[in-house]
Amino acid sequence: MLRFSKVILLAALVLLAACKKGEPVSEFSFASFTAELLALPGTANVDIYVGQTKVDSLTAGAVAGISSPLMLAAGQSSTISFKKAGTDDVLLDTVVKALAGEKLTLKLAYSPTLGIQSFMTGSDGNIPADSAVFFLFNQLPVELQADDVHVDGYLFKFNGTDYEDTGISWLNLEKNKLHSNQTKLAVTGEDGLPIQYIIKLKDKATGEFLVDAFGIDGLSPNFLPGERQIMTLTGMQARGRWKFLAESAAY
Repeated sequence: MLRFSKVILLAALVLLAACKKGEPVSEFSFASFTAELLALPGTANVDIYVGQTKVDSLTAGAVAGISSPLMLAAGQSSTISFKKAGTDDVLLDTVVKALAGEKLTLKLAYSPTLGIQSFMTGSDGNIPADSAVFFLFNQLPVELQADDVHVDGYLFKFNGTDYEDTGISWLNLEKNKLHSNQTKLAVTGEDGLPIQYIIKLKDKATGEFLVDAFGIDGLSPNFLPGERQIMTLTGMQARGRWKFLAESAAY
């Protein structure tokens, strides 16, 4: 009995020494992660799994794992999966091996409308607060761009009296497809006011710019300063007529 007690005491002293040195006990070592579902056009809800266990759900624009951490076993390979809500359809998954105390950040872009289903990572470096980085997505309805009309996009900047061509373009801006060119530009002037831009769409067959039902030949982008974003070119009805509309979604 005395010998058994000595063994227990020795084990307790070893554990205490490890804790004093700041060395975590392996079975009580964990990492965590957050998951963000970007609010893009057509985004649907997803469920989050670690291994075979559902740990949370996400709606468009929400972030899981902030108030209640999503835990991972440290030092072990874990599979994080994102499934279409209420189904076993895996949209994306990744295998991670995190260190004790490490906090992983995942950003998920799932938009059937945009044809995007991927983890998002920004380009190197921060975006200045007076700039924006964006991709264009042409989602114009047939009322504004017929399916058999093909366009190139051009960016114009207001110079105080008129809009002048910036030299920035998006050739072959196909409908319902994210354009491959990523664009970065200043969106706030030295006076702190937004710089005014418009995007014009030129019919490749006629060389004429498209106009909406109100006679407007440009879309006014609403940029989010300091953000990476997808700019969707679309339309809306006003007084029973279709007009151009541009919307931004940060990612």
